Amino acid sequence: MQYPRISLLFMAFLPVFAGGCASDRPPSGGKNETTPLQVLLSDPAPSSINISTKSIRLTFNHEVTGRQMLKALSITPPVGAYDITQKGKTIEVNTDKPLESERTYIVSLNKNLQDNRGHSLPFPFTMAFSTGKKIDNGIINGTVVHEDFSPAKNALLLAFAEPSQKSGKGSLMNRIPEYILQADASGGFSFRHIAAGSYRVVAIDDRNNDMQYTPGEEGVGISSMGIIRTGTSHLLFRLSRSQQNGAHPKPKPVNQMAESAETGSISGKCFAVGKSVMIEASSATALYRVPATSEGNGIFYYIFQNLPPGSYTVSAYTPLGGKKRDAQQDWNPGTIMPFQPADPFAFYAEKVTVRARWTTEHIDIRIKDSL
Repeated sequence: MQYPRISLLFMAFLPVFAGGCASDRPPSGGKNETTPLQVLLSDPAPSSINISTKSIRLTFNHEVTGRQMLKALSITPPVGAYDITQKGKTIEVNTDKPLESERTYIVSLNKNLQDNRGHSLPFPFTMAFSTGKKIDNGIINGTVVHEDFSPAKNALLLAFAEPSQKSGKGSLMNRIPEYILQADASGGFSFRHIAAGSYRVVAIDDRNNDMQYTPGEEGVGISSMGIIRTGTSHLLFRLSRSQQNGAHPKPKPVNQMAESAETGSISGKCFAVGKSVMIEASSATALYRVPATSEGNGIFYYIFQNLPPGSYTVSAYTPLGGKKRDAQQDWNPGTIMPFQPADPFAFYAEKVTVRARWTTEHIDIRIKDSL
């Protein structure tokens, strides 16, 4: 039995690179293991070259069913249809067609993979091998955060090669990505062993862990760099607010509030390129925004006066192209079609505490993507 290849159309975000049927054995008995699930061996071995095979084997410390693997496995570039079978603690993947010559293949397992007793991988598993004499070593890495800047631990990253490469032309809405991976628990990600070149990278907020996009319920994130070359690091993706989460709170003109003995202040600098920088301070219930004042040489100064006491996340953004923007215009998250990068942004890594009659100083932010 064999399923047809399941293609990923970006508009539907169907599961990508899954293309087979799963054959399972009944789970075995034995004592209840408590150790996390992990991959013990792989064949081909990681970083192998000159591989000629239609079979990939992964051996685990616990038994994993083929059906569980079908939901967690991705092979990039896509290999077409394949079968998954279980033999004890070993999973075997047999492709319908031979692998292409002179290609680097990446085998990934998302961290939601579980064994028969519910133990999961502590982090995503990735390994690469090549059918040629060398293995690709391109790297793109970064971090994905939610709109409130908390780590997006369920984010999926899709990398689409530029048309100058083998992928061909066309909108991202109807293209299959060359590479896909899952962010770790801190929202960090790293594409490794990808072909050297230029890519457009998109993040998806996979809240229900089904490795696909649910429109209206899950957000999408786009980098402030439209075209990303291999070797780029420390990218930032901020996921847009889904319809399910409701509208973004309107910013309040905090500096126009009446001075009070019960309020405090936050001040600092922002380092960025552009004519204008907007600074935001957000709490669980409110959002405040002020324009920063340029001191020249890419240095901007800001101050929030008369803030109610509490805990705040302080962030900054600057419009793409160096254009000035009205203070009431929100950060631009970018669009997929037409493809438009997001405004460069950054945020202070720690929560900032505001106390009455006190100014919290030196809350400095550097917008790296704009420099």
